[in-house]
Amino acid sequence: MGTFRFKQFNIRQDNTAMKIGTDGTLLGAWVDVDKATNILDIGTGTGVIGLMNAQRNKNANITAIEINDAAIIDASYNIKNSPWNSRVQLIHSALQDYTPSVKFDVIVSNPPFFEKSLKSNSNNRNNARHTDSLHYKDILHFAKLYLNKSGILAMILPIENAEKCIEIAVNYNLYLKRKCWIKSVPHKPAHRIAFELTNEKIETIIETELIVETGKRHDYTKDYIALTNAFYIIM
Repeated sequence: MGTFRFKQFNIRQDNTAMKIGTDGTLLGAWVDVDKATNILDIGTGTGVIGLMNAQRNKNANITAIEINDAAIIDASYNIKNSPWNSRVQLIHSALQDYTPSVKFDVIVSNPPFFEKSLKSNSNNRNNARHTDSLHYKDILHFAKLYLNKSGILAMILPIENAEKCIEIAVNYNLYLKRKCWIKSVPHKPAHRIAFELTNEKIETIIETELIVETGKRHDYTKDYIALTNAFYIIM
């Protein structure tokens, strides 16, 4: 796959099983990081979401955690060669084994979501796609312990998984703040939900819809261009 070039940084993805995709870049551009001082990217993969957040917030320190050996090779290279390497720390660990020294203003994750489905012969790809090593419940549990009182937990998941996660989050005292239904094209139903959870109940939940393409391949909608214009060279 070689190198994926963004406007202000590049992503090498020779080793990781999961390559650059719409889900991760959309979440990296969508999550509210404006007021954050400490940001955690769980399951960073190539490091793309962490680097996007570093570009968007010039004052934030970003921690990126990843369990996969192959992904760590790419993430380490990408972070080291980015303009923000002094503000992005890479941790090679399972989330379940990680005990941070600070709490986070924003925790963001594009987590694995396949449950009880047929696996491939690649352990790296299975770790990246299946919930065995990282389930959204693990992320909710971690956020309950290490999310600042006014902080945000943001994820992107397929519809069914997202709705389950939002429902279960209440058990961790995490409540829906913002929700975006994502459609690939106008005539198809939404296939993903990006959402933010907080420690405090919100009276008015902000709910929006984002359509990625107009219906023609690589013909992006005005809303998607507006969201990702700071990153994609083609925009």
